[in-house]
Formats: sequence, structure tokens, C-alpha cells
Amino acid sequence: MNGLSHQSTRRAVRIVHGADAVRRTLLARSPDLVTIDQSAVRAASNVFGETLTPTEFVERVIREVRDEGDEAIRRIAESLGDYVGPSFEITPSDLAEAGRQVNPALRTDIELAAERIRAYHEREMPVGFDLPALGVGQQWVPVDRAGLHVPGQAAPLISSLLMAAVPARVAGVGEVVVTTPVRSEGIAPALAAAANAASVDRVFGLGGAQAIAALALGTQTVPRCDVIVAPGNAWVMLATRALYGDIGVDLLPGPTETLVIADATADAAEVAADLIAQAEHGGPASPIALTTDSALAAEVAGQVAAQLETLPRAEVAWDSFEQRGGVGVVDDLAAAVELSNAYAPEHLCLLVDDPEALLPLVRHAGGVFLGSASPEVLGDYVAGPSHIMPTGGTARFASPVGVRSFLKAVSVVRLSADRASALAPVAARLARAEGLEGHARAAERRASS
Repeated sequence: MNGLSHQSTRRAVRIVHGADAVRRTLLARSPDLVTIDQSAVRAASNVFGETLTPTEFVERVIREVRDEGDEAIRRIAESLGDYVGPSFEITPSDLAEAGRQVNPALRTDIELAAERIRAYHEREMPVGFDLPALGVGQQWVPVDRAGLHVPGQAAPLISSLLMAAVPARVAGVGEVVVTTPVRSEGIAPALAAAANAASVDRVFGLGGAQAIAALALGTQTVPRCDVIVAPGNAWVMLATRALYGDIGVDLLPGPTETLVIADATADAAEVAADLIAQAEHGGPASPIALTTDSALAAEVAGQVAAQLETLPRAEVAWDSFEQRGGVGVVDDLAAAVELSNAYAPEHLCLLVDDPEALLPLVRHAGGVFLGSASPEVLGDYVAGPSHIMPTGGTARFASPVGVRSFLKAVSVVRLSADRASALAPVAARLARAEGLEGHARAAERRASS
């Protein structure tokens, strides 16, 4: 049957039947993937004493940081109620001291995660090549300085620091700079430990659009970076998008997305738990499941409601389910994968009897997680690949953060005189076909007489 079925309670996970209904509802991306609470918009407008849209506010922040540097950053941050220390930068000694406050067991966990992330990305490093027969080649060169923004207001996301900084270090970046919002008591010890484990060079206690502007433009104290990796809230995403061109931007990570494909063999409690793990990020997130089994769909919806009863961030998670989540029932697994390809989710979880059989059908996803033993939550922390992945359907053309996010391919031309002489007439004729006589004459100077 097609259409929606509703449960009796006010708060219930919606269940949608039929591929067409799933496509129109659960998988219909809204144009406002970046959403900002109106109270936050009002608070931002107060900074400049006039009503501004989020985009206008971010543009104003960028303009003032460009013109005034540190002074603008401090003024904006304090107007927003953000803590800013006497110095933006957290000294190496303060960073080390904060890191020492971490429980030794947690420090061991952080180091294990860093080791696994490092091992994965070392295998990802591209290799240059030389083609003597053609006189050309390619080499890979890291950027001089990378800027990484780490969310830290709602929770200190130590995993995001590791998932960005470790690939940058593997790529050979000269200097790795981190911004993260801090409180008056200083940086969160776990973040400090992660920064130490990832061998970060400098850390600045800054957040929001002003932090992104500082990394992109440079100020009196914050060095200008070549590329930026900046998962974060909507303000961060808007600033990153606006500053593309001033700085290299690999991804524009928005609210997280998880699409679970499950068959009748799946454990409904596991499906619900995997959806909730992403829903509690908020944003709102997009926790979606597709299944071929109507009974499982009902069980998953019931499990979500039951598990949310004891979740500390239940309100945040419910908001995600109500705005962008749900369970879809479709005819077969091939239809589910095709719907997923059209949606291009950040995370695709295959909780089916034979996930390997579905993997070749997957074309568009940031990351694919095969089977019950490979839940996305392990990818968040310790599996190895960076968890900073394309969202908003950009997995159709974009890749997760990795070493290539911090590398440039440089073409090399190394022609012998004989080869140049043979190719010069061809280049000259092509140039004249384009009406570029100067090009043609420069080529002919390399031709044999």
C-alpha cells in the first residue's frame, strides 16, 4: 500500500509505505538544510544592532574580521556571550597541562583511535608517477598550513579533531592549526589530549563564524591557512561556504545523515540504536531506515520511542526524527539501494543478511557500513576512515576528508629537446586554430629548423 501510517501517540516515528512515498517524504531534501533557531538569529543580530539574516550576519563578521582582525573577533565573540581569553592561543604548556588531567584509560583510548586513523590514511596516500616515454609526470605536494575547526560548545568533539588532524599530519602538512570554542576554565582536557595525540601545532580558543574568518583571512595572531576542514554548526557552515576562494574548502559538512537498509533478519533494537546515535547530534539530523519488512518497520519505530525514554539528549533526537527521520517500507532491497543512491547519504548502513551482495550496487554514499558488527558509531570513533563525510546529497560527487584534502597534485612536464621539436608544430597549429598567434610563435621557437 502507499501513503503514511500514523501511530496513536503524539511522539512517534513516522512509517512510510511505498518507494514513491518514501522519495517524496523521507528522502525529499529541504532547501534549508542549514537551519538556525530564531533565538540564535536574534542574538546574532544584536551584535551589530540591526536585524540580519544568518547569511548577512556571517558576511558582516567576515568583513569586520578582514578589516580589523583580532579586535573584531574579540568584539563579536564577547557580544555573543562567548568566552575569549586574554590571548586567543592556548599555549603549549597549558595544552599539555590540560591533557594530563585526562583519565589514563581515556588517554589510551584516544591514542588507539589516533593509531587506527593514522594506519588507514597512510594506506590512502597517493603516489606520484613519471612517464619518460611521454615526458610528463605528477607529484603530490601538501599544503603549507591547514586550519581545522572543532565544535566544542555542546560537547568537546575529540573524535572530530582526530579525524581531521591525523590525515593532515599523514599528508605532510607543514603546520596544523586548530580553533575550538573554550570556556573560562580553559580547553576541555579530552580535546587537549586529542590535540597532543594528533601532533597539532597550534590551538586557538575561538568558535563560530569569526573563527572560520580568522583561519581563512589571518589576523594579528591567527595565521592564515591554505585549506580548512570545518565540521560544526550552521554559522560555521555558512562562513566556510562564503570564504571559499579565500581558502580551500574540501567539504561543507551539514547536519549528519544516516540511512539504514534493513531486511527481516535485522535486529530492530540495533536499527533503532543506530538511528538514535545520529539523531542525537541534532541539526536536525536525518535518521532514516528503509526496510522490506513491515513488521520490522513497526518494531523499529517502537524501539526508537522506548530507547529515547532514557536518552539524555532525547529532545534533540526527537526533533531530528520528527523533522527529517522515519522508516520507509519498500518492495525489495534493490529498490532500497536505488533510493539510497538517489539520496546519496552521508552514512549508509547495510543491516541485511548478505551486505556484501549489496555493496556493488552502491554508487553514492560518504561511507558504507556492512553488517551488525560494523555500526556507524564505530566509524565515528575508532574504525579508521575519517568520519567527516559529505552531507546534503554531495556524496554524489564528494569524498570524505582524507589525505587528499590536504594535498595538491602538481603536473610535471619534462620534455627532451627532440620531443619538444616534434610536438611544437602540433602545438602551433592548435594555437592558430584558437586565434592565439603568440602561443604559436612560442611553440615554433622550440621546433627544429
